[in-house]
Amino acid sequence: MRVGVLILPAQSWSESAAHWRAVDAMGFDHAWTHDHIGWRDLLDQTWYAALPTLTAAAAVTSRVRLGTLVCTPNYRHPVTLAKEAVALDDISEGRMILGIGAGVDGPDARVLGEPPLDARTRTARFAEFTELTDRLLRQDVTDFTGRHYRAEAARMIPGCRQRPRLPLAVAATGPRVMRTAARHADIWITNGTSPKPGLRAAVVDTAIVREQLERFDEACAREGRDPAEVDRLVYHGDRTHSALTSADAFAELAGRYAELGVTDLVVPFPRTAPPHQADPAVLERIATDVLPALRARHRTEG
Repeated sequence: MRVGVLILPAQSWSESAAHWRAVDAMGFDHAWTHDHIGWRDLLDQTWYAALPTLTAAAAVTSRVRLGTLVCTPNYRHPVTLAKEAVALDDISEGRMILGIGAGVDGPDARVLGEPPLDARTRTARFAEFTELTDRLLRQDVTDFTGRHYRAEAARMIPGCRQRPRLPLAVAATGPRVMRTAARHADIWITNGTSPKPGLRAAVVDTAIVREQLERFDEACAREGRDPAEVDRLVYHGDRTHSALTSADAFAELAGRYAELGVTDLVVPFPRTAPPHQADPAVLERIATDVLPALRARHRTEG
């Protein structure tokens, strides 16, 4: 199992740079940040943009992969997003992962003054968003005409450093969005489930993930895709059952997810205040004590 850390873009770069360096130095496999104009918990507090943050992170790290968790159509267009992702893949020397999701109701959905979308329209928009993004990242020049998006001679020269394109990670828990992920994703993402997505934090546990994995395998079968071709990432940002109470608790949790077939587990970087308040020493112990054991287990089983 690979393990990553999500670092909120909620403090100045002079403070945040040390966190990205630490995650890189501790040996975590990937590091992520949220992509929002404003985020529910910190809506009227410090919050910076994701892609410039990842650009800066690429400059102060050397090995850890970098990703968005996640970009959405709420205020992103596939052409400009793909162009920025290609640049980040070059700047990071091939370490970029583009995480995308359908988007939910909340501040980001309203910030551009767009009318509210029903669930079916939002899902259809995301299917088109994902298809166009996938094409853009694979082709030098793309033309596209859809219901929600158009592209005329959109150039992505020289293209991604990673070939045929950088990894596309797709967040999907509903049946229609899972079909989109099954068609296009290199990595399937879940953060569990929320009664009010975008307005209330998700909860996640192995029972939730087991059921979602079963439905994702079914979606792959319907799309004619081998489920083994797609990695499975869980973002365990659950506020009630933190993955960072202790290194032993994390190891037990990671073992249970690994038994389900989860390939990647992401946890929040410990903060000094909510959300995700935790002891940074726990993350350090995970790096020194748990990561080597997880990798040794992977080598043995592989």
